[in-house]
This record gives sequence, C-alpha cells and structure tokens, in this order.
Amino acid sequence: MASKTVLIADDDRAHLEMLALRFKSVGFRVLTAVDGLEALMTVMRESPDLLVLDIDMPASDGFSVAERLLRDTRIRPIPVIFCTGSADAAMLERCKSIGAHYVIKGAEAWPQLLAIVGQVIDFGTGAPPVASADSAVTEAPAAMLPKVLCVDDDADVLRVLQIRLRACGIDALTASSAMQALWVAIKELPDIVVTDYFMPEGTGEYLIGRLRAVPALRNVPVIVVTSASTDNKRDFALERRFLGEYGAAGFLTKPLNFDALLDTLARHIQFDDRVWRAARKLRRP
Repeated sequence: MASKTVLIADDDRAHLEMLALRFKSVGFRVLTAVDGLEALMTVMRESPDLLVLDIDMPASDGFSVAERLLRDTRIRPIPVIFCTGSADAAMLERCKSIGAHYVIKGAEAWPQLLAIVGQVIDFGTGAPPVASADSAVTEAPAAMLPKVLCVDDDADVLRVLQIRLRACGIDALTASSAMQALWVAIKELPDIVVTDYFMPEGTGEYLIGRLRAVPALRNVPVIVVTSASTDNKRDFALERRFLGEYGAAGFLTKPLNFDALLDTLARHIQFDDRVWRAARKLRRP
C-alpha cells in the first residue's frame, strides 16, 4: 500500500512512543505532538491522513482540535480517532454525538485502533494493516445492509425517514447539521447521502464540497432535498447547478415524496427482492 501518515497527539509520552512504534510497524509514517496546539500546527504543516488524539491535553483538548480542523475549509477533512484513558459517560456520549470513533487506552486498544483504521483510511488497491495473530479483531458480517446517511435540521423529518428506510432494509444514519454529517460520514462511510439544502453550519453544497475532499468519500453519491422556491415552484436553476457543477446524484423537493426517494436510491444501492417488495408496500398511492 502507499505510505500513509498518522499524527498521534498525547501528553503521555510513554503511550505516545508506544503507539508511534506500533503504527510504524505496520507501515505508517508517524508524526507526534504532546499538546493540542502542537497538533494543530503539525496538521497545517504536514496534512496527515489520520489523527489519533488524546482528549485531555494541555493547550487545547482533543475535541477542540478536531472541531477546529473540521471547520477550517482550507484543510481537507481528516479521520479522527480519540484515544482516551477515561470511560466517562458524558465524554463517550460527546464522541457519539459527533459521530467520532474512540478507543479506551489499555490492552485491547491497539487491535481496536487497527480495525478502525481499516474502515476510515482509503488504501487504494493495497490491503489495510492487520493486527498480529494474537490480537482479537472482530470481523465484519459477510452481508451488510446498504447504509444511507440522512441529513436534516428538522428532527421530525429525520425520525420519519429513519423509520421508513429501516423498514426497507436500509441502515439509516442521521445527522442534524452539515458539520455533524461530515463527522458521521467519515466514521461510517455511508453508501449514499440524502441531505437537506438549507441547514445550520453549512448548506448542501458546503457538505458536498467537504465530502469530496475526503478520499474515502469522494465518490459517495449525494441526493439533495430542498424546499420549493418562494412562489412554490421548483428551483430549476438550483437543480441544474447541483446535478451539473456539484455532481449530485439526485435533486428532490419538499414535501419529500418517498416513492421518488426510493427510486433514486435504487439507482445507487442494491436492494434484494424481498427488501424491494417491502419497500413498495411503504409507497404512498
């Protein structure tokens, strides 16, 4: 595989050196930092492919580092794995709320880290690194449901979409803003994204641009959903821009027609016959 670069930031120097040696042993170029400020400066200078961040660090904590980098449009989005010594429930909930990966420091941390690395890094035609034979890594199930990320700041819309898509045999993920959607997409690598156009923390075109900057997400199809224009007419100019300039996979208007959504999804993800029959039952006359 082509050499990838990881930046490890941790103020525990012993843990930092241990992780550095292990990442080097599987072919990574390794950069290190001992506080949040050094981590930020290193990212801007070196543009690594992966960040492994401690949460409690001097100068700037891991969450602040990750969030600042993700908001900076000058920097391509970088997968982040938080590596922490604490299993505090509030901290873990914060990780989950932004769709971030995390591992707890300890004997099982290394095989867990490598399993996540294999999911979030695009190794091209090469194989991802694997843990040694004595490390237990859970294999992914042979058959995976198609994964759709739905993005909308309306919680009711998200809830209905998630229920109906799951009934169709789809693993429906949700995010309420463009920024959260980017976190979730980096972590989960969805097969397709369905996003509202007007949202906090960035519009649909902002989200598409940020997704296209992540190598592993560059080719993920994006369906854009928008409200009708002020005179209740379809905005054909906006539709042409998304389908042309931004390369969107589809353009739908609100109120969202579930039948049209399923037809658009079916052009990009595979439904088996049983799932498709179930999906048709959910279509409105």
